[in-house]
Amino acid sequence: MLELEFMQRALIACTVIAAIAPLVGSFIVQRRQSLIGDGMGHMAFAGVGLALLTGIHPLIGALGLTVIAAVALVRMSKRQGGGDLSLALLFYGGISAGFLFAARSGGGQTAVVGLLFGSPLNLQWWEVAAITALAGVVLLITAVVYRQLLAMAFDEASAKVAGIPTQALTLILTLMVALIVVAGMTTIGLLLISAMMVVPIAAATQIAGSYRATLAIGSGIGALSAVLGLTLSYYGDFAPGAAIVVVAILCYLVTSTFALLTGRYHRRRA
Repeated sequence: MLELEFMQRALIACTVIAAIAPLVGSFIVQRRQSLIGDGMGHMAFAGVGLALLTGIHPLIGALGLTVIAAVALVRMSKRQGGGDLSLALLFYGGISAGFLFAARSGGGQTAVVGLLFGSPLNLQWWEVAAITALAGVVLLITAVVYRQLLAMAFDEASAKVAGIPTQALTLILTLMVALIVVAGMTTIGLLLISAMMVVPIAAATQIAGSYRATLAIGSGIGALSAVLGLTLSYYGDFAPGAAIVVVAILCYLVTSTFALLTGRYHRRRA
């Protein structure tokens, strides 16, 4: 499999984004905002449709519109009861605008299918470099503001009292989600990348003993899912993005079963 250059590009890109996505997902899961990735994905879809209509590269259109959407989402969420409404507007507005733009562009309707569900086998080396760069930016931001994000994720009110700029951190976290969505749209797919932010962390929490361990195990599960998913897609002729997410879900089932069995064992011992 690795003798083929397109599989080398797919493996690098998918493994990088699947390993970094859970780092962001850990904070949004803790803040009970697991669906924010889906909202960003829908807005990225609108950016892709707009890019096809105007003739620019879909990566540029998706990045520009998701950054604007991230800023708008944070501002709208400040209003009382505006959080759910903001996400709803992103969901419905993004998907409808994306399809409208893609349909208007002529042949764009078929072009967006690969971006919705991922097409890592068609990547070029410069796209792999762009994905790696976006993932590197997310990793760097996470390392710089890790303690502040952790404090805000567990208790935003106490973090605000302690002088932590929670509003700025919320914007930073939302922008990180946007970057992961854009980086993952050509590998995992716009409709599936959100799962790689949530599922590996959900699996890691079943067996991890600390928050740092959750991050490390979640990142490892994401990378493992990418490798196994691509291997299954190559030898079993499955869709790569879907195979990666299915492997991640299987990892969750394994870890949750392990946690259940060990919990029962310890209760019996007690």
